[in-house]
Amino acid sequence: MTLTYVVRTGDTLYTIARRFNTTVERLVALNNISDPNMIMVGMVLRISEEEPAPRPPLEAEWCPRLSRGSRGNAVRELQRLLANRGYNVGNIDGIFGNRTRNAVMGFQRAQNLNVTGVVDIETWRALGRDCRRPDAEYCPILRPGSRGSGIRFLQSLLARANYYPGPIDGIYGSATERAVRAFQRDNNITPTGIVDESTWAALGVSCVPQFPDGEGDVIPGRPGEEAELNYVWEERDGFRYILATNEQRYYPGQRVRIIFRKRNITDETVTLRYSTSQLFDFYISDEDGNEIWRWSEDRSFLPVEREMVLAPGEDETTEIIWNQRDKFGRPIRPQTFTLWGTNLGAGESIPLQFVVSETNF
Repeated sequence: MTLTYVVRTGDTLYTIARRFNTTVERLVALNNISDPNMIMVGMVLRISEEEPAPRPPLEAEWCPRLSRGSRGNAVRELQRLLANRGYNVGNIDGIFGNRTRNAVMGFQRAQNLNVTGVVDIETWRALGRDCRRPDAEYCPILRPGSRGSGIRFLQSLLARANYYPGPIDGIYGSATERAVRAFQRDNNITPTGIVDESTWAALGVSCVPQFPDGEGDVIPGRPGEEAELNYVWEERDGFRYILATNEQRYYPGQRVRIIFRKRNITDETVTLRYSTSQLFDFYISDEDGNEIWRWSEDRSFLPVEREMVLAPGEDETTEIIWNQRDKFGRPIRPQTFTLWGTNLGAGESIPLQFVVSETNF
């Protein structure tokens, strides 16, 4: 199926090509464009016959968030821009140390910006970089073995930062992991190889929560109200796991609705095997890390072999209710709790936090 795009105000063929990881020449050929500098708002463009990579966070220049401890080409560019304006950064060595931080703070003070020593979008723009505030992007947690559009997005950002020379193939393999670890190390992030919000932020991405795949689920919360899902999701070994509660904050005694979804995000049918009739489990821990409730507590499960087949794009969703009582049936004390959801067929668990307030709100 051919992907199409409607031209918006401010678009150029160059920015559209960058957004969809293609080339101006490709767009010109696909759309029989005679003058690449003349495209009209509302014009429908054919992009490609393939699924596009996600849109980069910036349509203009790459403007990552930098702070003391950051390293790499972006820091060198920052130091060069500051030095050209008469600020003492010492050697232009790509290392964000105290001199660079002091220079940044001096520049921010002179430009009436917030004097933080952290280089954000506003600081880059004051330095003359052509970057706008990034569109909000959903930022999944990615790790080796993940696949999909999120990985293509990551690879394109790492390539732009000169960390990743490989193909933009949507596969988190060893080359991508090496690039992620190197980028994290140069930006003073623990080099785990796991792409979390701090890594996305260092790559220049503005992260906001939204339900993945544009599903936008809204589930009833308090009576008479609706609340957007409080959730996290991760992609691991060909699956997208989503753990959610129907609200982020609850009043004492309010029922907590828990949703756990697993989606096959590969192009192949996947078979999961279970050794008992139990497919999943949930448990909740308090602020001290003590387990206070477990769904499977006092439940019996048959020791039977079971298979579950998920076609490409198919989901398995589980929903349960927690009544805010501990494993002994006692009402819990209001605080911040951590919910863990586990799929026993894949052996994967993900955590999610929610709050029970002292009083109604």
